[in-house]
Amino acid sequence: MMTFRQNLRLFLWARAQHRLRQTGQPVTFSAAAELIAGATKVDLQKVRAALGGGFSTHDTQSRMARWCGLKFVPKHNVPILVADPSDAFERGPGGGIAPFEPEELRRRFKERDCPHECA
Repeated sequence: MMTFRQNLRLFLWARAQHRLRQTGQPVTFSAAAELIAGATKVDLQKVRAALGGGFSTHDTQSRMARWCGLKFVPKHNVPILVADPSDAFERGPGGGIAPFEPEELRRRFKERDCPHECA
């Protein structure tokens, strides 16, 4: 079972990948990190760390989750991600909050070629 951090990292990568492809930019770790940092106002080094699997603070997690159309909430003292349809997030195919289905996200995440060994 995937952990909270793995799930958030998966959504971050998928949304960044989707946005980069829509604009015709190369889909790379650096481009994704820069895109996310610019959109969330989170420091680039923290974004790089988050894409690598670590999140420094609750604030960083919350900002990056919001960028994915999700919100970070505790349930039984365990962080979980829930859809936040109140946010102005661009909808994916079928009106979903993510541009891809979860199975497709996992496949893309496992198959991507990341020099930083983010998987």
